[in-house]
Amino acid sequence: MTQTTEKAFETYVEEILLTRGAWKSGTNAEWDKDRALFPAQVFAFLQETQPKLWAEMRALHAAGLESLLITTLVKELEIKSSLHVLRHGFKFYGKTFYLAYFKPAHGLNYEVEALYLKNRLTMTRQVLCHSNDHSTVEHGVGRERPAGGDVRVEESGTHQTWRHAVRQYCEDRDPRAPLFDFKKRALVHFAADTDEVHMTTRLARDGTQFLPFNRGSHPGEIKCGAGNPQHESGYRTGYFWEEVLQFDRFLEILGSFMFLEKKEGESRRRQGRPPMGDEGDDDLPALSSA
Repeated sequence: MTQTTEKAFETYVEEILLTRGAWKSGTNAEWDKDRALFPAQVFAFLQETQPKLWAEMRALHAAGLESLLITTLVKELEIKSSLHVLRHGFKFYGKTFYLAYFKPAHGLNYEVEALYLKNRLTMTRQVLCHSNDHSTVEHGVGRERPAGGDVRVEESGTHQTWRHAVRQYCEDRDPRAPLFDFKKRALVHFAADTDEVHMTTRLARDGTQFLPFNRGSHPGEIKCGAGNPQHESGYRTGYFWEEVLQFDRFLEILGSFMFLEKKEGESRRRQGRPPMGDEGDDDLPALSSA
C-alpha cells in the first residue's frame, strides 16, 4: 500500500514533466559526477545551435576540441557561477559559446525564437551526487548543461515528508561535492512531498536554511495561510510540477527571476546564515517573487 502510493506519486511527477512540461528524460550513462555535467549533451547543444562556431573551433582544435571545451566550461563555472554562464555564455579562445537561449520580448525575432525552442530541459532520475560513493538525488532537473537544480521527493502517506528530505540534504549531502558546490552547479535544491515544497540555494550542513516555496492555503488573499490548497491532480504540490516547472515558466524563472543577492558577512551571521568568507560581501542566489 505504502510502496504503491509512493510509486504513484513518483510516476505522476515524471509523467507531468515529460508529457505536459516539455522536459526530456536524461540518463545517468551520460552524467559525469566528478564534473556534475552532461558533457555529451553540452557538445550536442553547441553543435545544433552554433554550428558555424563549432565548425570553426573543430578546424582549430581537431580531436582535442571536446576536452578543451569541457575544461574551459568547468573553469568558467567555478569562477563566474552557473547562473552567469547560463545567461551570458562562456568564452572559448576569444569566442562566446551559449548554453541557453531565453524567450525574446516579442515574437518578431524569429531567429532568437527558434533558438529558444531548441532549449532542452532534462529530468534525470537518481542522479549520482558524490564522487566517492553511490549517493543519489531523486530528480536532477534543469538544463542539460549544467543542472538548474535538484529535487528530493517524498510521499506524505509513507510518513516520509519534506522534512526528511531536508534532513538528508543537511546530514548526508556534502556541500563541497561538485553538484552542490555553492553557485557553481545546481542553483536551487528542493525538498518536496505531496503537500509542501521547500527550497534552499546553499547547502551548509547544520547551517542550511530551507524556505517554503508554497502558495499558501488561501492564495491571493491578504492572509494567505501556510501550505497549499487542494489541487485537481490530487496532490497539493501539483502546482509546482505542472506550473512552476513547465518549460516556459522554468526558463523565465532562470532568465529573469533568479539573482545573486549581496549580503554582508556580519548581517548573514545575525540572520543565522554561516559566513561564506572571512569578511566582506559575498553573493547569495535567491528567487525573486514572480
